[in-house]
Amino acid sequence: MKATQYFTVKGTDSLSQSVFLERPVFASQPLCGVRAIRRASDVVSSDFLGFGVAITGSSCYNLAQMDKEQRDSFLQSIYGKDGLGLSIGRLSIASSDYSPQVYSYDDVEGDTELKYFSVEKDEAYIIPMIKEILKINPELYLYASPWSPPAWMKTGGNIGGGFMRREFVDCYAEYIVRFIKEYAKYGIKISALTPQNEPEANQNGLMPACIWHPDIEAEFVISLRQKLRQNNLDVKIWLFDHNFSGWKRVQWMLDEHKELPSACNGIAFHYYDGAIEETLALRKAYPDLALHFTEGGPRLYDNYGTDWCKWGIMISKALNSRYSSFTGWNLMLDEYGGPNVGPFFCGGLVTRSSVSGELSYSGQYKAFKHISMFMQRGAEIYEVTVEKEAKQSGMFGFPDNNSIPLEVSCIKNPDGTVCYFIINSNKEKQQIQIFENDEWYYAEVLPDSVSTFVFEGLKD
Repeated sequence: MKATQYFTVKGTDSLSQSVFLERPVFASQPLCGVRAIRRASDVVSSDFLGFGVAITGSSCYNLAQMDKEQRDSFLQSIYGKDGLGLSIGRLSIASSDYSPQVYSYDDVEGDTELKYFSVEKDEAYIIPMIKEILKINPELYLYASPWSPPAWMKTGGNIGGGFMRREFVDCYAEYIVRFIKEYAKYGIKISALTPQNEPEANQNGLMPACIWHPDIEAEFVISLRQKLRQNNLDVKIWLFDHNFSGWKRVQWMLDEHKELPSACNGIAFHYYDGAIEETLALRKAYPDLALHFTEGGPRLYDNYGTDWCKWGIMISKALNSRYSSFTGWNLMLDEYGGPNVGPFFCGGLVTRSSVSGELSYSGQYKAFKHISMFMQRGAEIYEVTVEKEAKQSGMFGFPDNNSIPLEVSCIKNPDGTVCYFIINSNKEKQQIQIFENDEWYYAEVLPDSVSTFVFEGLKD
């Protein structure tokens, strides 16, 4: 059997994005003072769709500025089998805050028959870039989210903010169906939808947004499901698409509207407020509805290239919480976090200089590299325990002597390899032993590091 540790640690952020530090891991006698890590025998889940990012209008615009050869090489490194291997993509239905233009697919007021519906604005660079990505990974699972209905369907008559009006619920459901059909004409299959990006936010009118009353959102989802069935469209619907902290709103909707649990297939969450553990109440109440992490990305001016521990922990928590997918935010932005229509300074998974064309890589990219590259579709996720004998500690040095627990997750791939993802956000190294293949294996995880431990050739 072969065991290898791949790791990223502070001071290595200048290395090429394709480079791992690695070292062999050897079997050893047990040591009573180190953290003992074991995987449980029971499988937690095996329905994980994969990892991805949002292929926003701004991402597509930046991709379109690259020459074809460089762009193909880059997209291979993200979606190819020898790259990150991302297998999911989130699309925006018309414009988001990360779009060069602000528009809907029907900006003609009162056009309830949708005579003027058109995706023409997407033809310039969005649809072509998506098609190039699909050439690299034809099995890419695409889902789509709207940031705003057409302005005339909302209070205030403006694409920035306002509330969705009940009288246009059925018309808007038809609008979404038209989007799916129009994209299908280009060979782009939409496999899932969220009804609204962040239905509790209007962002003070600074970007495309819309507030939805929970009753109207539920009615819309039920109407949308009916129209999808009428059109023989096999498309899943994931509720909410907003913060962890909003889980009670979701449960109220599911409890109150009896048709809703059967009309949807999952629930989508962002990480900007609340903790992922809060959402597990929904899994308990509605075990047939999958949970999905659908937005969260690096901040351009906040440890952009070195926040791998933050994202390693977030991804590991999603795996341990039985989430069915994990999607970051923008695939590619420029050095100013643009093009952008909105108040936020987000960074892309990758940054492209608008002057030199040089690419730089986020800490989130490095966290993805440690997990998505090693996790195959259909992998089994296991519970793990991390044990250590109680250690007495004086308070004189607090908080510097305060030991933060390791974040650990574990998967077994269809090819038989077992991988442990271990994130050490401590200021000190952590000594560990992993029990695998009926033996203990000793290793060390350095401060501020993400490690992937791969065990190959295990006994069945």
